[in-house]
Amino acid sequence: MDIVSLIITLLLAALMLYLLVRLPLAILGNLRDGHRFREGLAHALDELRLARMLKYLGIDAATYLHRENAVDIQKQMERCDACDAKDQCDQMLEESPTPEVDSLGFCANIDDLKEMRDPR
Repeated sequence: MDIVSLIITLLLAALMLYLLVRLPLAILGNLRDGHRFREGLAHALDELRLARMLKYLGIDAATYLHRENAVDIQKQMERCDACDAKDQCDQMLEESPTPEVDSLGFCANIDDLKEMRDPR
């Protein structure tokens, strides 16, 4: 074997070793970042009426955060924060939950929440 082939083989072996070490580290880093992002979403959700609405409808917040896309969650949080019916929402959320959600038509997120409650 000539020297050029040996150098190329060693370079490829070093590159493969680097990838074998670096790839799992990158995956673990991405998992940690995703977990931190979801924790931030959970904290922001707790500060909105949307968290109370989820509980009112019998939707587990952890399941909601796990199953829904982060983009959809952020849109729903923005809608909740910008809602004009906050007083009506507070009154409704103080009452005991009812199986009927037709009285929640004022909620900007009710259509999405109904789908989560009754998956098709």
